[in-house]
Amino acid sequence: MNWNRTFTDLIRAGRAAYWGNWTLDPKIKVGAVGIVSPDNGDFTLVQEATPGLSISNRGIPNQWKLSSSNVRRSQANVNLDGNATDPETGTKITAGTEITWDFANVGSMASEFGIANEEFLGDLTALTKPATLSWLAQQAGSVSMGSGGNIAQGFGVVTSVIYANSGLNIGSQDNSASFSISGSVGAVQDMLAGANAKGSYTSTRETKQVDQHLWPTGANQVASGVVPVAYTFASFDGNLLIPNWITRLGSLQILFNNKPGCTYITSINLSYDTPQGKKNESFSLSGGLSKTVANIPLSATNIVADVSFKGMINSDHYSFKWPNPLGQWLTGQREIEMTGVWPGQTHARDIAL
Repeated sequence: MNWNRTFTDLIRAGRAAYWGNWTLDPKIKVGAVGIVSPDNGDFTLVQEATPGLSISNRGIPNQWKLSSSNVRRSQANVNLDGNATDPETGTKITAGTEITWDFANVGSMASEFGIANEEFLGDLTALTKPATLSWLAQQAGSVSMGSGGNIAQGFGVVTSVIYANSGLNIGSQDNSASFSISGSVGAVQDMLAGANAKGSYTSTRETKQVDQHLWPTGANQVASGVVPVAYTFASFDGNLLIPNWITRLGSLQILFNNKPGCTYITSINLSYDTPQGKKNESFSLSGGLSKTVANIPLSATNIVADVSFKGMINSDHYSFKWPNPLGQWLTGQREIEMTGVWPGQTHARDIAL
């Protein structure tokens, strides 16, 4: 089971540019240099830090709560055996709470954390300064991820990290598995959603097999620091910076989709700048037809798509502009969807694929 891939997909429903850190690997830090597997997001460290970078941090909502659709979460009051002690206050706990996750299917997961903050690189262009780029190219060459000053996609720098004070990742390795965590009400709540570092638990139990990563790692402990839960990553294509790298990109492409049922003919003009000069392409589409413009180079900038719906007297015009498509198109793909029934209203919208 590829837990990190599933975890990353779950995260991207709300944070499209992020990779998951299912195992809470502490090596993932802002500025760390390494290799990310495009298949699962596993990070292989090459250098702990990139020289000369400025790291900032920001507060973000402190509750992190994700789960597969077939996970049921329940909470109940429990009596503890009196031997349990709150690690923060040292007081005995008798009345507590138990939170249980029931997993219907193998591969289901739940992720809950009390978030501390997010650290990030304040200026990504620092990665393209000649001295930094040369140093990164040397590091890439040392692990067969580049040569001749060029860097292969998948090699790069961690650009932001979401850190948690405490929490857990739980994945079901069986159908109908469950996992429970118990402790004082306040400590368990702090562990799963607290803005401070006071979360803890007194015991856990499971039915069937689960893959589990808890912070703090043991019962009756307070976490010794923060752990990375998710991160963003910048890579390169040669020496071209890909600010938010989530998959291998060969080229940029746009699908122009004159939807079935549309009775307008649309005229399209596409233009963009490349290091070799400006490129233009023009064509028309009738209802129900589509055209993909592929092989737009990754180095293209200032992409402009002008769409006109031909009317009897007046035409409707729409214009879409992407000054930095490599930084704006996470997957390298867009769709322009066109609809309208003559002589009624027309619509054209930009969809990220």
